[in-house]
This record gives sequence, structure tokens and C-alpha cells, in this order.
Amino acid sequence: MQLAVSAEKKPWVYVVTNGDSLWNISSKFLTSIDYYTQLQQLNNIKYPKRMKPGSVIRIPMEWIKHTPASAQISFLKGDSQFLRNKVLSPLTSTTKLVLGDEIRTGDNGSATVVFADGSEMVLFKNTIVAFDHLSSYGKTGMVDTRIRVIQGKVETNAQKNKGPGSRLDISTPSAISSVRGTVYRVSNTGENISTVEVIEGSVAVAGEKPDNTISVATGQGTRIEKGEEPTKPVALLAPPTITTTQTFFEKLPEIQWIKNTKAESYNLQLSENNNFKSILWSQSTSATSMVLPQLSDGVYFYRVTAIDTLGIEGLPVVKQLTVNLAPSAPKLIHTAEKILGDNKLSSLEWNISTDGANRYQIEIAKDKEFTQNVLKQTTTDTQIQLTQELAFGDYFWRVSSIKDIQNGVDKGPASEVLAFNWKTIITAPNCKAEVESNNVSIRWSPIENDQTATIQVAQDAEFTQMIKTYQLDSNTSTIAFDSSEEVFVRCKLSLNNTAIESEWGNTQHISQLDKGILSMFGFLLLVILI
Repeated sequence: MQLAVSAEKKPWVYVVTNGDSLWNISSKFLTSIDYYTQLQQLNNIKYPKRMKPGSVIRIPMEWIKHTPASAQISFLKGDSQFLRNKVLSPLTSTTKLVLGDEIRTGDNGSATVVFADGSEMVLFKNTIVAFDHLSSYGKTGMVDTRIRVIQGKVETNAQKNKGPGSRLDISTPSAISSVRGTVYRVSNTGENISTVEVIEGSVAVAGEKPDNTISVATGQGTRIEKGEEPTKPVALLAPPTITTTQTFFEKLPEIQWIKNTKAESYNLQLSENNNFKSILWSQSTSATSMVLPQLSDGVYFYRVTAIDTLGIEGLPVVKQLTVNLAPSAPKLIHTAEKILGDNKLSSLEWNISTDGANRYQIEIAKDKEFTQNVLKQTTTDTQIQLTQELAFGDYFWRVSSIKDIQNGVDKGPASEVLAFNWKTIITAPNCKAEVESNNVSIRWSPIENDQTATIQVAQDAEFTQMIKTYQLDSNTSTIAFDSSEEVFVRCKLSLNNTAIESEWGNTQHISQLDKGILSMFGFLLLVILI
């Protein structure tokens, strides 16, 4: 059942401006110039050709020009249709809506309608509305608009009242007459259960009996079941507390909020602007988090509301976010745990971009957060050669795709982060140990200026019983020491100020037997010579 609160039969009040005459006022606003004399008598006007600016004229509403009005589409998302003369057609941004039309938004659709007086109505997904009355009072600015919500939900931002002919009624199983300048939502379910939620201003709501009208004020809502009176207005649930602090996303954003014990579910909406006159996406959940859908790069606004057990939607919290998802990052090719340097320079490699990127930015850092960057380089290749200028150690790397666009460049998000160890191979030194008369001498091949030789002397081959350890630089190439014991000797090199070192060279064994054999060989040789 559709009920409506009638516009009051009060006269329209016109304020005279400089240059006005009763003749041109009648010609501009009245249905007939014949009302000229009656208008003069009604307002007791002595000088109709020289009217004083600021004076007022009261004009009966029945005398004012009354013409059909239309509504325009200012935003359209997804597949929507409109019904006219029983013919269903695709709704487009150029469709002019007239008396008798219906709009039907789809599963992922939304639309914003602008009426003749500038009032706007946002239709959410799966909503059907009918335009029962669209008319305007000539050039007075007064518009009579009556909309019926058959299914779904709408949000209306009504312009201020411009006179007694101004009217914006939205009906469901109950009748709703808004006070101009009001922002409110109206919904109707398949069971003909309606809700009204007022964000700003106040709304008069009537059920089956139009004389039993309640006023729903700012921050209040009511529920109306078919055949029942509106419930007593209740306070709308407070805006949820968002716990997501991140505002810049290079992957699909996940929005999280604190649970409201009075909420049965939550609604999350996405828009291009902070007034939410362009709804890009809307979804309800009983959880306290939600991942947004795939988005084009740009700045967006999202809002979250809590819905109570009566199905009344609460006040919104609005936040801004920026997404940078394209061009997508290339897939990195995993490297070995150790990347060899020296004469075996290695490369970091990745697959070619699938988004048509023509350049790549590679970053190498000492930490996973990339606050200690050691390299940031752009290349058209899909690999980069590591050089000896890179200090030895552990690193992390990632790659971003870059695409040239008309007004500059579009840099996408960074790839996954991989680790590598930049390490060089140091060849073990060629050490040679000799003994003569208990004097052991150790020699090795020359070493570089940035290297250190480590020589260990022990009593056992496992080097658990150490005798001596030497740390020597490139200025030394031999050492000697006295030993009458059996000893084992080994050598290695390390790179100064790093953990890079060579393997141990071959272990050399110096024993008393070696010394005895040498002594006996000398004695026998002396006997033979004699």
C-alpha cells in the first residue's frame, strides 16, 4: 500500500528583485496572464510597474505553471535496466527518466539519479524503484517528486525546500516525506519490511494510517513491517572503529575493524569520492574484515557501517585509500642460496611482464623492509649482473614493472622479496711445511692485500689439540718455529672485514720418523763418502 503526505496548500511567496513588474512576474510564473489583475488585488499592489525590491508577493499554487519533469543519470555502474511502457531496456548514462519509469539495478550495479531540483538518489545493487510523480512548477524551482522503492535500498540527499510545492516522498509499505536538506536511507525487503535511517535532518514516516506519523531525527532509524506502525526511533549504531592503518596498497586491500557487540552484520562500500554518490562496490559480512575487489590504480574512499538486529544500518565511518596494482610485478626466478662472485659474476633474473611493461626497477637492500637500499636501478632487460662493487654479505631483492603511459610512467607494485648471499670463492693457499733440525718452516703462495692467511699447528690431525694459530697479512710469506714434537699444519685465507673465507688446504704431517730418516740418510751418505 502506498501512502503519501500531501504538500500543503500554502501560497508560494515570491521576493521582488530590481526591475520586476507584476506583468513580467505573471508572464514568467503563471499559467495565464489573466491572473495579473487578481494577483494585484490579492497583494494590494498600488504600483504594479514600479515594484519595490525586497517586497513579497503571495501567489496561489493553483495559478503557477505546472509541467512534467524528468530525472537524469549522473553515475552508472554495472548492468542496470529501466522499464517504460512494459518494455525493458538497458539503462545508460544518457537515459532521461520520466513519470511511470522503473529502474532495476543488477547484482553488481548501482546508479545515481538527479532530480529536477538537484536532489540526488543513490540506488544500491539489486534495487527496483518506480517514478510515480515527476513534475515542476515552472521556473519557481519547486519540484514535486514521488518515488516508490519496490525492492532494495536507496540513499537520498534532498535539496532544501524552495516553497510549498517542493516535495520529495519515497514510499515503500510506509510513506516517507522528507524535510528538504535531509540525507537518509530507505530500504524494502522481499517480505515488505522497510527501514528508514536518517543521517542528517529529519524524516516523517507513516505506516498504514497516515495520521499516525512519527518523526525520525538525525542519527535515528525505524523499522516498518507491512500492516504495522513504524517502530519507535532507535539510535543508529556508531561508526565502526577501523583498525587498518595502511592507506597505500600494492596488493588487494584488506579492511579490518573492531567488533560491535550490538551489530549483527556490517556493510562495506567503495566509491570514487567521499560523498559516495558513485558506488563502485558494496558487500555485507558478519565478519570484522573484508578484502576489496580488483581495482584500477587510483584513489578511493570506503565506508563501513554496522547493522543491528532489526536490520537498521548505522552511521558510516569514511576512510581514503590508494591502490597501485598495475602493471603487475614480474615473477622472480629463484637463485641459489649462494651467488658466486670473483670471476664468476652472477645475475638476478625475472620473467617478462604480462602487463606490457617496457622497463623494470630492481631494488637490492640489506633488510626485508628495504630501508637500507644499496641499489635501485632501472633496466629494459629481465636480468641484472652483480658486480664486485657489491659488498659481500646477505641481501634482499625485488622488482617492479614500469609502463610508459600518455602522461608519464606507471610504476606497479613490487614483486615478492627473495634473499641471496653475495659471496666470492677464495682459493685455499698453497702451503708447504718443511723441517730441519727441529726447525719447522711454513711457506705459502702470495696473497692479496685484502686477504689474511690463517695457519694452524696442532698435535693431532683433527686440530683439537692446538699448538699455535697464526694470523698473517700479505706482507708475510713464511714462518718458522722450533718443534721436537710430531705436528700437523694447515692453512686457509679470509677476506678482510668479512666472513668470507676459503676452505682449509691439505693437512701436512711433520713427524719424528721423518726427522730420524733424514738423520740416518745423512749418516749413511757420510760413511759411503769415506
